Amino acid sequence: MIGPLTLLTTEPLLLLVQVAALLAGMILKGVVQARLAAHWGDWRGVQAGFGWPEPAIHLDFWRLALHLLIGVALPRPVPLDLHGRKAAAVLLSGPLTLAVLALVLLALQRAQQQFLPATADVIGTGLGRAAYSLCLHALFNLLPLPGLDLGRTLGKLSERQNVRFPAVPAVPRPLRGTLLPALTWAALFLTGTLQQATAPLWAGLQSTIALLP
Repeated sequence: MIGPLTLLTTEPLLLLVQVAALLAGMILKGVVQARLAAHWGDWRGVQAGFGWPEPAIHLDFWRLALHLLIGVALPRPVPLDLHGRKAAAVLLSGPLTLAVLALVLLALQRAQQQFLPATADVIGTGLGRAAYSLCLHALFNLLPLPGLDLGRTLGKLSERQNVRFPAVPAVPRPLRGTLLPALTWAALFLTGTLQQATAPLWAGLQSTIALLP
């Protein structure tokens, strides 16, 4: 098991802060995508409830279990009727949202370290870990896999250009859109590939925070 559930018996408060902050980022990602699509006239996502931070809309038990067990967070994809460049902008706003929120969490961690007592360090540690996980997910969503933001972007662009890709074998409904990304996450994480790819982004965010007084 490589997910945050390993903290349950040793650091339960750290587990709570880390998971809550990370999942809040995933929900915010969906809200931003749904609202941006609505701005361009596609209200499908908002009408389906994705325009509001309701956990039951963005997540389900299977996706929560995946995050706790292996660390990957795969929220339900926002329904989208847009095509072409607008669809690409909506979908790619997801990784950008995650990176921006990671920066916000690092700023909150900095504030905790400066203004709160040492007994609150577990909160700052949880925020820092969540920020790093958001960076990992920002890069992970730029893989061309079904269910991920770049994969969906390529699908929308191919629809506009009438390009057809080979059919993907059917999988059981609870696993649809999550099995392949979850297996890919596990492989990239265990080999350290994902962490290495994320290192420049993480270093850039930390350098930005270091500029704060």
